[in-house]
Amino acid sequence: MFLSRLFNKTKPTGIQANSIQYKNNKAIVDVRGQTCPGYLLAINKAVTAIEPETEINLLISYPPCGDDVKAWCKEREIKFLSVDKEEERWVIRIKK
Repeated sequence: MFLSRLFNKTKPTGIQANSIQYKNNKAIVDVRGQTCPGYLLAINKAVTAIEPETEINLLISYPPCGDDVKAWCKEREIKFLSVDKEEERWVIRIKK
């Protein structure tokens, strides 16, 4: 069993965003359903792969992460633009 897990490359491993999409010159990073610290690790990994000067919408379902993302942005010199409630989700807007 250990060897089958070691050599099975078809399933993604580690914490990652549910999806990263591009729409209207903005990146959309979906981390809904994840809680601390998973959402922040997923956001960090996703944002690293996105080009500088890109506006990024982070889709979240865990409202307390807004403060964490704000602190994370400050630490990495990323602009924190806003956090808004939209229907059944929260959207945090940042700019890399």
